[in-house]
Amino acid sequence: MASDAAKTNNIPEYPSENWYAYYRFDLNRESPSGARNTLLVVATLIAAVTFQAGVNPPGGVWQESKEGEAGESILGSHKGAYTVFILTNTLAYASAVQTIFILIIGCPFQTEVWIAILSMSSTYGASIASVQPSGVMNPGFLFIAFFTPFLLRSALQFIRRVKFLDALLRQKRESPYTP
Repeated sequence: MASDAAKTNNIPEYPSENWYAYYRFDLNRESPSGARNTLLVVATLIAAVTFQAGVNPPGGVWQESKEGEAGESILGSHKGAYTVFILTNTLAYASAVQTIFILIIGCPFQTEVWIAILSMSSTYGASIASVQPSGVMNPGFLFIAFFTPFLLRSALQFIRRVKFLDALLRQKRESPYTP
């Protein structure tokens, strides 16, 4: 039987047995601003880590040697691994940036933060382009990976609006009070 304290705080009696319910966002227990702040911290950390991984790829860059040209990614000598790494890293970076964009809407200095993020994203792209060995990956794939989260979010919002409008029209047609 659950204790009264657990019921009022919406905390499961045995959190170790149901950790998902314990850590899941609950509007009765947490404020939306607290959840927003948490998401902002997580998105910022993901953006920072993925930015650093893109600027300084795993294995570093070739120094002057016979294997590769100086300044090119060592991982780039393994075409498949490099392509998977860069595409997934860029996808994670873009998703984190999109989350930050959404969470700062209406905040003071919103425009300045957007400019900083766009500048940082340009730096990310330029850095990847500068260390990528020639012929390893089509730059179009990188472009697609970067814009996939934005396009996916836009497509989902469009679908929701279409469904909402369809439901409204259906409700209006089925309403007995419609003239």
